[in-house]
Amino acid sequence: MFSVQDAASELLAAFDLDFGDTGMTVRLSEDAPDLAADLAEKVFGGRGPDELVRLFEALSVISEADDPRTAEVDEKVCPEPAYRVLLAELEGLIGG
Repeated sequence: MFSVQDAASELLAAFDLDFGDTGMTVRLSEDAPDLAADLAEKVFGGRGPDELVRLFEALSVISEADDPRTAEVDEKVCPEPAYRVLLAELEGLIGG
């Protein structure tokens, strides 16, 4: 059975992390599914670098959590309400 954690892990594969002199940059890979950018826009209000960092953080929490509904997310990076919306979106995608 495909879980919400599996869906989050699949979407995380669409990200490229660049480590440079100014720190880490999160961006979508060239072959990323449209769903990743669509979720950033729908949940976080845009497709820019800040929204992608929020999406990456939330997907990371979901993919690593035993129970994503009770997992703690860093509110400085991803507000709790947005995390809940993303979680609901992923659950809807997998039919859960």
